[in-house]
Amino acid sequence: MKTIGTAGIRRTTSSFLMNIQIMQYADFTLDEIKGTFGFHRMENVDPAYCLEVASFLDAKNAETRKKIAHLEKVSQLLDAAAETLRDFNHESDQRLAEIVRELYRSIHKKEPEISEEGCHGDQG
Repeated sequence: MKTIGTAGIRRTTSSFLMNIQIMQYADFTLDEIKGTFGFHRMENVDPAYCLEVASFLDAKNAETRKKIAHLEKVSQLLDAAAETLRDFNHESDQRLAEIVRELYRSIHKKEPEISEEGCHGDQG
């Protein structure tokens, strides 16, 4: 029987904890970490299982890229809103309203569009 020294256990545990922290940072849930990544060493791993995990990671990456695209739009909206408030006039307000409508359309692609009047609301 092969024994592992204390240094080897610390190194393995440290590596394992580091991998978990990285996966948490990458927005994996604890269930995803426990369920999908049930192995921590690449010994005797079924190739079919590796392909399944690779597909899961591809899907997770696509989800992450979608979130990044959304956050980019939110950032553009915040930039436009701040710029509009710095130099508030009819033209800058119209540009901001168009950005808001574009963001709304991207969020609700198949839902009915709000008219321009609906974007301004009742400002009476």
